[in-house]
Amino acid sequence: MDMNYEIEQIHLSRIHFDIIHRMGSLLFMFCATTEKIEESSENIQWYKEGDSRRDNKDRMKESGRMLNGYRDILEELMIIGISKAVEDLIFEYDDTFDVKVNFWNNLKRFEFYHEMTIIRNLNNCIKHSKGILKRGEKGNDYLIDEIGFTEGEKVKNLHIDIVDYLLKSFLFQMDVYWKSQKKDNPYLKYKNDSKKLKKILIPDFINDKKPRE
Repeated sequence: MDMNYEIEQIHLSRIHFDIIHRMGSLLFMFCATTEKIEESSENIQWYKEGDSRRDNKDRMKESGRMLNGYRDILEELMIIGISKAVEDLIFEYDDTFDVKVNFWNNLKRFEFYHEMTIIRNLNNCIKHSKGILKRGEKGNDYLIDEIGFTEGEKVKNLHIDIVDYLLKSFLFQMDVYWKSQKKDNPYLKYKNDSKKLKKILIPDFINDKKPRE
């Protein structure tokens, strides 16, 4: 067997598992952090008997503001992470095979490209417009005119479905991976089965809790 072919297959295999590991870690982080935030919300002692009405009111306002802030920051961080995962795949092809790929020009034919353009532009809005959809930036104009988001809206207030975008990013990256080898993307058969995709990214044995001794 050609040694160069073997090396290429090793690199391709690494890229395949890198996609799974990147998206799995993002999904795991989002689910675990969301669960912790909600758990904290349920366990907060919103009212303390014996404290003044003012102290209780201040604690309620501050606790609510903090938890909402955590949710907002988590959503922005996930958008950045999903966008970066796509960029990492592009860089891998460049670094490993010296294949120059431009997201905006070369990847339009792949599944869920449209959704990834939304994520990439939301990421640029977070980085360059302080997370506010202001006209004048190409990406912001696209989100307002083509996607229908409201001018002046904050990205954190859009409340997009992070898990849905994460799974579609996984399928998009796998489409690039498989079709670049002129093969069918085997994961597309699960595109309407989010439960199956989640299990691919986070196997059951990771979620299984060790019994307390």
